[in-house]
Amino acid sequence: MKQQQRFRKGIACILLIIVIATLIAAGCTDTRSAGQGGQSPVTPPTALSTARQTDTVSPVPTIPACAYPPLNPWTWVPESYSSSGKTALPPAPETLVSKADLLGTPSLNWEEYEYSQQIKGLPDSSGTSRVTKTVEMNNGLSVIHENHTYGLHVEGDTEGIWDATMDDMYYDTYGNMQSMHRRVIKDGSLLEDRDYPPADMNRGTPDCTGTIFSPAYTYIGTDSITVPAGTYPDAMKYFQKITDDPDYSKNTTITYWFARGVPIPVKWVLEDHDKGLLFTYELNGWR
Repeated sequence: MKQQQRFRKGIACILLIIVIATLIAAGCTDTRSAGQGGQSPVTPPTALSTARQTDTVSPVPTIPACAYPPLNPWTWVPESYSSSGKTALPPAPETLVSKADLLGTPSLNWEEYEYSQQIKGLPDSSGTSRVTKTVEMNNGLSVIHENHTYGLHVEGDTEGIWDATMDDMYYDTYGNMQSMHRRVIKDGSLLEDRDYPPADMNRGTPDCTGTIFSPAYTYIGTDSITVPAGTYPDAMKYFQKITDDPDYSKNTTITYWFARGVPIPVKWVLEDHDKGLLFTYELNGWR
């Protein structure tokens, strides 16, 4: 349960950034356009995080080596992970499927989604969400550099308002956040450029039990899905219900669509009817 809460916080962190950007944009009246500050693809290897069950937050040198195998930066599952009882796809209806078994441990350079959001009491908005990840050296340690760039357009009477938020986050190889830096650009002006303390969350540190924490989705069926990245006639539809996250009501649901050969969801939708939230992400591309 504790790891599930951390996983929910990861989603909440992404959505909170977008909501903050919307609030900033909605409070401005100047409608000049600005660049989104996107990045070029980088190497080597989001989507959503996975990890093994544990309460350990930071590595302890005296713990056996099996406690800390290398984690895949995109899934936070050990690179060596393999399942002997992998569920056949598509599974039977109502089957719970682990994300680790569904996607494995893909190695990517970047992923990009077109998104739209509806928040009760605020103008509708849309934009582009891009994530890149690299493995780098920082202060003599190997770290995972995760960059999120959100280009946001808030609807207005004329051209609307554009802004961009760029977050650089650094994790150790066990998934613990080390530092974070944020830049916010609005109408060509740099509104924010500062460090933040590491968030009180991690992607989960493996233990020696061999048990993997990986979000489990309930299979519903197949849909034909068309997104900017293409058309997927037999996309597998999965469902999750949030019941233990204080940031959302207990009626919040997330629906995902996965396609064979695609290492990330081709589409996902979060709905919270009680709080008036609707977020839709459609795959634009990946590599």
